[in-house]
Amino acid sequence: MARRTTKAKRPNRPRRATTPLASPLAAPTRPRRPAKTFTSKPISVHFAGPRHRFTRADLEISGIYHGEASYEGRIFLNNAGATAGTAKTARQGYAGSFFIFGHGGCLGDIGHCEVNEHNRESFDFRFPSPLTPAKKRVTVTKVLQEAAKRTSKVTVTIVPVVTAANKLCDTENVFRCENMQFVTYN
Repeated sequence: MARRTTKAKRPNRPRRATTPLASPLAAPTRPRRPAKTFTSKPISVHFAGPRHRFTRADLEISGIYHGEASYEGRIFLNNAGATAGTAKTARQGYAGSFFIFGHGGCLGDIGHCEVNEHNRESFDFRFPSPLTPAKKRVTVTKVLQEAAKRTSKVTVTIVPVVTAANKLCDTENVFRCENMQFVTYN
């Protein structure tokens, strides 16, 4: 009796590419050029003078767009010339930082990533859009008190230091917000 032998078939496995694929959405990188800084108009800080007895002061920033790059927002008071290389010290006006974990840009069609929350009914219990503008609060008490001792107006400078971005992200106009205000507590 003759036996017939056959080679066992190998399961179909994906073949490895011989050259790496160049994709615009490859691993995020840090951009080479710094992002634009934001400096506010002078803000009256009569509420923070030595006569006032507040125990804490916060800078509230609302309506922060976070659909693109991830970054650290460094806050400086009365230092419009601050850059990413400026020392984070009270002497330089450094008041604190906030961090934004960006979404990496929009992959959809035009209008895909626009937030449209104003038409929602009060009984709509779905979670809000992941791109709903962010709100950050940073405690700036000591730096604000020191600035108020020397002047009655301060400027707020936000230096965005981009930590991760891809080709879909605008790495120049990184920080965008709707409102900024000081809040004090007695």
